[in-house]
Amino acid sequence: MKIYTVVVNDCATVGAPGGPRQIRTRQTSYGPQNFMLGYDKLAAGLSRALTERELDWIESAGHIFAADMACERDGGDLDWARSIDLHLPVRDVVYWNALSKRIAHIVSDFTGDRITISFHQETDPMKAPRQRRGPFGQHDCVALLSGGVDSFVGAASLLVGGSVPLFLSHTAAGSITHAQTQVHSALNALGTVTDRVGLTAQKRGNFPGSEQSQRTRSFFFLAAATLASSVDGCGPVFINENGVMALHLPLTTARIGSLSTHTASPDILERVEALAGEVLGRDVSISNNLVGLTKPEVVELGVQCGLSKALRETVSCWSIGRTSEHCGVCVPCLIRRISFDSHNVPDSPYTMDIFGDPDALTATGARDNLAHMIRHVDHLGGLSELDMQIAFPELLNGGSALPLDQAIDLQRRWATQATKILLSNPVPKSIW
Repeated sequence: MKIYTVVVNDCATVGAPGGPRQIRTRQTSYGPQNFMLGYDKLAAGLSRALTERELDWIESAGHIFAADMACERDGGDLDWARSIDLHLPVRDVVYWNALSKRIAHIVSDFTGDRITISFHQETDPMKAPRQRRGPFGQHDCVALLSGGVDSFVGAASLLVGGSVPLFLSHTAAGSITHAQTQVHSALNALGTVTDRVGLTAQKRGNFPGSEQSQRTRSFFFLAAATLASSVDGCGPVFINENGVMALHLPLTTARIGSLSTHTASPDILERVEALAGEVLGRDVSISNNLVGLTKPEVVELGVQCGLSKALRETVSCWSIGRTSEHCGVCVPCLIRRISFDSHNVPDSPYTMDIFGDPDALTATGARDNLAHMIRHVDHLGGLSELDMQIAFPELLNGGSALPLDQAIDLQRRWATQATKILLSNPVPKSIW
């Protein structure tokens, strides 16, 4: 396990082997800015200026996200987790240190790491961003729009159902920004013109790390969304992801923990909801309107919402931010292809055709990913209800949104859907 100490904006003097990793969202007397954290566009369109506590909330979430990217994981499955000691600047040290263990527990569950957080006095706090002349247009909820299939279809289902969301995106890479722009245009074509605002959280200059897993991205997203919901009093926050990925049962024993993402894990979302409500002083609701669906069922819902042609504009690949292409061999690409093929929906091109070309199995991780997927869905399909609970305790993480019986039924449907597509293609069938 790699061990890190991270200090943001030189808020503390702490010892660490080799020195702590320094993150600066502004220039300090010790060095230049190396991380850009921008929430000005969001704050400018809200109905009032942000308070000091609200500023601490969104900035701390952004700092946690930056620290996540500054600390590289080990390459091996069993050494994937990290130990990270975070030191963050805030305006109200006493208030935030009383919450530090609670926040660290939530962040640890998102990342699968051992996290400690210490808050320190911010000596040069940023002022609240100025308000623009006109606030965001009418909206009755906030929905995260990542550029992926699930957030796109979830957003469309909200619009079709009569809701008017304020869409919130995180701008990170060109291909993702393009996807977000394309899907937002497709959503507006459904008949309701909506606002979309982007957050900026990205490395610059001499940033101290290059970790790509970004497990805390959801926490940053949700902090911003709950802030907007609270300030405008506009209703629920939606982080829409299919239930299979929300629970994310590990494909193998080695993938237990942080190798399986917890982006929209229902039990974690319930704790973020409670924390945000306490910090922001207003009841906050975080929902997932796709939690009862598999990915193929999400694609089917997208077709029903009129998105057949637009779905190909979404992005899914684990490496899309670096390569601007779908690799075709990572687990997200496999799940995407199974889901699109289930309904003969036009898809974006893949660099490698792991379903039809045996040579694709020579790509790094390709054979393992496909074999693990096959074994996983075959295993799910053959387990009794009791054996499934024993093998996958993650089924209990559905919280009130996805009770155990529904979670088991969801996994069975996914196993059936995936098996049908995998066995209908020559390469998966050859190694079944």
